Amino acid sequence: MQGNWTGPAAYAHMPDYEAADFAAEYLIRNDEFVAECSQLASRGAHTGDLLGPPDFAARWGARFHNCH
Repeated sequence: MQGNWTGPAAYAHMPDYEAADFAAEYLIRNDEFVAECSQLASRGAHTGDLLGPPDFAARWGARFHNCH
C-alpha cells in the first residue's frame, strides 16, 4: 500500500473528509489501483473525457476525468 496507514499522522488531514474523499484516499493508497491507473494513463486509455474503460469503473467504483 502507498503511504503509512498505521500512524495517526496518516489521518491528520482528514477531519473534514466526506465519504467520497475517504474513497479516493483508499484508492490512491492501493498499489493495484495505482498501477492500473498509471497503465491506463500511459496508454491514453480515455473514453470521451474520462480515464479508463467501463470495466475499470466497475472494478474500482470510480471514473476520473482526464487531467491533461
